[in-house]
Amino acid sequence: MPDSTRSRLGLCLSGGGFRASLFHIGVLAALAEREMLHQVEVLSTVSGGSIIGAYYYLKVKQLLEGKRPGCTKPPTPEMYRMIVREIEVDFLAAVQKNIRLRLFSNPFKNALMAGANYSRSDRLAELLNLHFYDALTSQPGILLRDIFIDPEKDHVSASVYNESHPYKIPVLVINATSLNTGHTWHFTGAYVGEPPQRRGFMSEVDTNFRLPRLSLQDEYYYEKDVNKQDEQRKPLSEKQKHKLARITLADAVAASAAVPGVFPPLALHDLYETPDGGEIVIELSDGGVYDNQGVDALFHNECSHFVISDASGQLEDETILSDKLVKVMMRANDVMMNKIRNETLYRVHAGQIIASAQSTGPEKTPPNPGRELVLDNGLAAYALMHLRQEFPNSADYPFFPPPVDTPNGWVYRLSTLRTDLDSFSDTEAMALMYDGYCLAHAKLEVDFATLCKQRWHKDEGWRFLAMRDVLGNQEKLHDLLERLDVGRKQFFRVFSLQPIKAWAWVVLMAAILLPSVYFGVECYFGPWAELLKHPVRVEFTLSDAAIAIGLAIVAWIAGFERVQKWLKKSSVAPWMLPVGIAFAVVMLVAAAGFFLYRKLFDRLFLRDGSLPAKPQD
Repeated sequence: MPDSTRSRLGLCLSGGGFRASLFHIGVLAALAEREMLHQVEVLSTVSGGSIIGAYYYLKVKQLLEGKRPGCTKPPTPEMYRMIVREIEVDFLAAVQKNIRLRLFSNPFKNALMAGANYSRSDRLAELLNLHFYDALTSQPGILLRDIFIDPEKDHVSASVYNESHPYKIPVLVINATSLNTGHTWHFTGAYVGEPPQRRGFMSEVDTNFRLPRLSLQDEYYYEKDVNKQDEQRKPLSEKQKHKLARITLADAVAASAAVPGVFPPLALHDLYETPDGGEIVIELSDGGVYDNQGVDALFHNECSHFVISDASGQLEDETILSDKLVKVMMRANDVMMNKIRNETLYRVHAGQIIASAQSTGPEKTPPNPGRELVLDNGLAAYALMHLRQEFPNSADYPFFPPPVDTPNGWVYRLSTLRTDLDSFSDTEAMALMYDGYCLAHAKLEVDFATLCKQRWHKDEGWRFLAMRDVLGNQEKLHDLLERLDVGRKQFFRVFSLQPIKAWAWVVLMAAILLPSVYFGVECYFGPWAELLKHPVRVEFTLSDAAIAIGLAIVAWIAGFERVQKWLKKSSVAPWMLPVGIAFAVVMLVAAAGFFLYRKLFDRLFLRDGSLPAKPQD
């Protein structure tokens, strides 16, 4: 249990797809300049925040364990700024590989995703490993239990190590939502599971069972009884240990980012059983369903100072609403999520007020200078930056033209960029990073003046500072406005930005592909047309049979289990061959389409929104 009288800094990186990830990079840069990044002890991440949070955490692991070239022990604040500078470039390069399109660009994987044992969430985990995390680890597909940071090789817990070291080990808490119980689910390097209730009162309100935390470092699971304040340890079974040893970091991130309706829940088997021995299959969905800001984990870890980087979507005003059922349901869900966000952030604000009142009241002794009193129901200070805020305008750091809270403002448009896992152009990415950076500096200077000691080591090497040149040029500012408007679209953005070039590619591809398809169909199906005219001539060449059977075998092996089961139960087994062929053709065509779109139109979109490699002097 951490010492509750010591200041403890926690950082939240909210959900919101790659839009959030890029915004958070700007916040990380500001924290690094303020020499606060190495003071973070708890890093709580959700969805898009988990993607960038895990990436940053692996960089810090390299640094603290002495595995980065040129690193020293102890490290220096400059090394943290160097980490963020690398992330600014390398993470964006990975984002621009377009994870969303790559989900469906492999025909074999497309076929597997039609089965029951492999989902889009599993595919997402593979792509995250391939394009983000494998390059930062010595082992492909790093296991969750292996992310534990151990600078001294003595297996001391992070809380004990941080008591005496200025460069803290951050505890990474990846937040997901357990659909089984309706509780938050935590992935860490030490354990997985649902955290215990922090208040005995909640047991009267929340009667759902809680899935106890399972240790990844020791062979036991444990849970605290809130009323009795004791802890029970029980040994893990061999089945549990085997499963826990296979969970990867990317699995945790994919579960945290499994947006309902877009990605299926990530299923975890062999971890829990019912009292009568039946299996409980854990279904984990996006952490934003429960807490999209990730502040709950900071309360659980008894942090005294919160830095909350919130790039989640916010409810937009509507003057005329659709009466269509689906639209009404989506709007009702948005209202509910907005309510959850407001209550979550109010909980933070109220916690600070309670702590401040109790620590300075007549019945309390004021804390010593430079040391805050941390209470179980409050916190000493917090800094919140989100996408609908405005930072002060200055010659060095010009702001986005106001207003910030109406659709005709630049900041408002920035806040409505898509929350997806597809490519973001340089212009969009730099605007998000620059906004997070400037907002964080403004908030930290006011809310955390003593903690950051008012030190600001300005770093002019940030690539996103090129946005200053854009904001100071009316023509470039108009282009930015257009890109932010188009950036709300999920698909075909390049057709709005570069319609002539985009349609020229469409015409060129049609000129190439249509004749090829026509001649291919004519050459292959021409003999079949003749057979239909003369039914008595039943001829089937060896090459025809080989092609048909080969396609059917590919579709069968690829795991089209649902069709297989249906065919086995039905009376249309003779149609298995044409169904398999049709399925294989669909998978190939879909994969080819996504591949071509990524290679042609996505690259055109990225080139159109490129910025200089270095900020303008």
